[in-house]
Amino acid sequence: MWFVFEAEYAIENGRANWNRPVPETMTWHGPYATAAEADAVARARMWAKIDIYAHKARVVDLTVSD
Repeated sequence: MWFVFEAEYAIENGRANWNRPVPETMTWHGPYATAAEADAVARARMWAKIDIYAHKARVVDLTVSD
């Protein structure tokens, strides 16, 4: 099961701190059946906010094995 995590990140000393997402901007999209489908969504979300420097959308695998 695949999801996309999207957020804007804190700016510290003029640079994005990729370890500090801004809570008000965090969003989950999914679930998606395949990694390719989730990757397409992540790419689309990145392009949708291309003008925001500290924005990132990441694919996350939350598959639970038996």
